Amino acid sequence: MLQPIFQLHLTDHIAVNLAAVGKFDGKHPSLAYATTGGKVCIHSPHATADQPQIQYLNINKDITAVAAGRLDAASDRDVLLVGTSSSLQAYDVHANQDLFFKDIQDGVSTLAVGQLGWTDVPAAIAGGVNCLLGLDAAGNELYWTVTGDKVSAVALSSVSGKRRVELIVGTDDFSIKALYNDTVVAEIAEADRVIGLASLEGTNFGYALANGTIGVYDGGSRTWRVKSKHTLTALCSHDLDGDGQLELISGWSNGRIEVRKADSGQLIFKDSMSASVAAIVKGDYRGDGADQVVVCAVNGEVRGYLPLDPNVAPTPQLVAANQALKLQELALRKQELLFELQGYQVNRVAGPSGDAQTAYIIPQDTSMQTVVMADAIQHSCSLAVSADHDTVIRGVMLFAEQIFEGESIFYYPQSPSPEVEVPMALKKDAAVTVLIKVMVGKQGSSIYHVFESELRLPKFCMYAPADREALPMASSSVTFSIAERPARVAMWVEHSFGTENGVQHGPEGVEAHFLSLRDGRPLTISMCGNQVMVRTEDLELAGEVVQDAAAYLGLTDLESIAHFPDHMQDFQAVLAKVDECNSNRLKMMAEAAESSTAVKVLVVKAEDARLLGEFGVMKKMYNQLQHLNRELVMEHTKRATNHKELLDSLKLVNTMIQHAARLRLGAAKARVVTACRAAIKANNTITLLKIIREGRA
Repeated sequence: MLQPIFQLHLTDHIAVNLAAVGKFDGKHPSLAYATTGGKVCIHSPHATADQPQIQYLNINKDITAVAAGRLDAASDRDVLLVGTSSSLQAYDVHANQDLFFKDIQDGVSTLAVGQLGWTDVPAAIAGGVNCLLGLDAAGNELYWTVTGDKVSAVALSSVSGKRRVELIVGTDDFSIKALYNDTVVAEIAEADRVIGLASLEGTNFGYALANGTIGVYDGGSRTWRVKSKHTLTALCSHDLDGDGQLELISGWSNGRIEVRKADSGQLIFKDSMSASVAAIVKGDYRGDGADQVVVCAVNGEVRGYLPLDPNVAPTPQLVAANQALKLQELALRKQELLFELQGYQVNRVAGPSGDAQTAYIIPQDTSMQTVVMADAIQHSCSLAVSADHDTVIRGVMLFAEQIFEGESIFYYPQSPSPEVEVPMALKKDAAVTVLIKVMVGKQGSSIYHVFESELRLPKFCMYAPADREALPMASSSVTFSIAERPARVAMWVEHSFGTENGVQHGPEGVEAHFLSLRDGRPLTISMCGNQVMVRTEDLELAGEVVQDAAAYLGLTDLESIAHFPDHMQDFQAVLAKVDECNSNRLKMMAEAAESSTAVKVLVVKAEDARLLGEFGVMKKMYNQLQHLNRELVMEHTKRATNHKELLDSLKLVNTMIQHAARLRLGAAKARVVTACRAAIKANNTITLLKIIREGRA
């Protein structure tokens, strides 16, 4: 059980995941958090007598992110960063002035402060809709890149083990990426939306998902994970047991605080707040020279925790709490074993006895076979499971991340049979290992044995081999050159598509034709000489195929030529929509400013008329004011609709850049992102389309 060293009860509501600790005067730590009404509250427990402990900063917008840190290396003061749905503000609390205020059309979803491994100065890192932005202390752009979806979490760590600061990014498309500038150091596909990241020792980092899963990765390999039925609201790392190693600290919607070992996931401490946890931050909040873990609840409760001192004997209360925790774990394990024993006893009593019981026992060498079946005619993908020795299958359970909703499916045939086909409708292309559990028994028996096995599912198993004559030829394609033998390319196709019969290859080239089991569209992969062509109408699929081929063949740099006329036409329409929304935004902002001025004039005239006793004039002014207010409300609705359309269009623009970048590798990929960014700033549509097609301006 954790023992807090201090406890506060603030009067304001604390918004979830919107709090930070910073030394805004350079000496004394303060807690900054977002509260209701678009305000940021700054609690300074060490304020002098002539200074208030509570200060408010009126943002007057929906606050989406809060962070604190040092942006100016020459200054000892931390800067407060506040992100909204349309802007990023860097505020000097001590000087009571803005360092910079930057309009960000697609908004700020998450913030972090730190010095990246490829920049010379600290940066404010803002995640938005499909993009990442890094700014210096003056608001100048240091870094920009696109992401696969809305950025939901960022952290600074060294995932590659090269002792350099890299950027870990979690997005709404269930992806975690480690970036060094424009280079993707590691990419991990998860089972749900990433909502939290925390840096740990070495190449380790913690993560949290929207489905209640938390865990730790070591580089690109998962060390452990656990899942809760509650929603995670905060994630942090700190050494709380005094062993010199960081632990993963999580806060939950039910008010629970958990501290787990980073290397094993073992729960070592826990505590509970009086309300849902809003944020977990760390800093020297007491000003005694040692960092504390500061836990905030949504009702304003704040608690601080210090690491245990290994040289000081634990208190009797702490010893009793730890013993109670261990007893609880042992009792849970005992209950699981009792349930398992009870199941064996029930089966023994319920089953037949003597020779009849022996007749229901399956042979020891009973085995099961599994194979993935893709049917281009039926447009279906299924897993065929069969058992031998005259045994039957009663049920099949499949466990896998990313591809199954809820990470599992259960198939129960109408009647037990030696062979069953489990239908699989996979919405995502991912190479995963499926854990298969099959209930196998004798015909007529009520006792079943559970067989377990694992099966590697090819990434593109939702594409069935098809005859060339039966398929229409796709009009879009991506072409690239590689110094590889056709046999190696054929091996990659067989490995990633799980087929051998559909690949035609010889000394001169390779040709393979597939049909999507999702939408029935064709996919063709061909190689002639050193030239590889991927024909498909889906730009995103083309990028996935290129990236998968590069990973299998060990390619690090790749140029390509993209020909996707339908996508280009749609993209031009999106760019025109962005220009239209921006034009409407500026026009409506000017009209809103004029209306605000008119409101002020009418209020002054109405008040003057009241003081002069001219109540008829006063009534007329207030009638005009009421009419103008209705117009303002209507205009606000129009502005909100226009802003949403602008965000949707900007997301499509960034997505297009991301897809174009995934058609290349290495320097070519980084060049596409940088050149597209420059073309968008210059509003040069022709150059932008050329970059997407050819990879260069």
